[in-house]
Amino acid sequence: MSSREQKKLQTRHAFFNAVLDLCMTGQSFSSISLRQVTREVGVVPTAFYRHFDDMESLGRALVIEELGGTLATLSDSLQIGRKRSFDRQIAKSIQLFLYMVSDQPYYWQFLVSERYGGSEAVRKAINELIKIHAQGLADDLALQPAFTHINAYDRRLLAEAGVNMFFSWIIDWLELTYTEDHDDEIDLNEIEENKQLMLHNCTRQAQMLFYGAYNWKSSEETRLKD
Repeated sequence: MSSREQKKLQTRHAFFNAVLDLCMTGQSFSSISLRQVTREVGVVPTAFYRHFDDMESLGRALVIEELGGTLATLSDSLQIGRKRSFDRQIAKSIQLFLYMVSDQPYYWQFLVSERYGGSEAVRKAINELIKIHAQGLADDLALQPAFTHINAYDRRLLAEAGVNMFFSWIIDWLELTYTEDHDDEIDLNEIEENKQLMLHNCTRQAQMLFYGAYNWKSSEETRLKD
């Protein structure tokens, strides 16, 4: 890669980081202006168009290029359906997920906030990533003997329910880790107790979901009307 290409790539990532920084302060992506982003990066507004067509294309690229890698890493690391005994798979996977959220808070905050945000391009990109992640989890569940009696359609539904449940924990976990990092007056022992309690509760929720699926029969009929 030439020095010019490397500099262009660095500037592109600077735009991504500017968006993540602004969103972490409480702004939604749809409320961020092009001038705000370029001011954060330290370039003139016209320089923006060397990298992106508009703000929507910036948001879409951020999701695909940056957040996509984060979800791919998570999918590769999760233990559900692989390696460990069923009990340990769940506990280990929940712990791994929440610690990944702690390691990359800007990415995960953006994902959960913008999943239902005002930018259609960003919403679609995020939902496409989540679908891919859910399908990967469904494929992993097919490797787990506990779920071989469930058909592929139901495993996909189970995976989607699991992913949605995982995402529902993110903001609460981020609030705990943010308080730990930014409040000098906070009792760190209390924060650690709260984190362990949340880890316990999240693991238990996942156990209820997957243990319930273990006893599910795909032959069961689902009636929408009496």
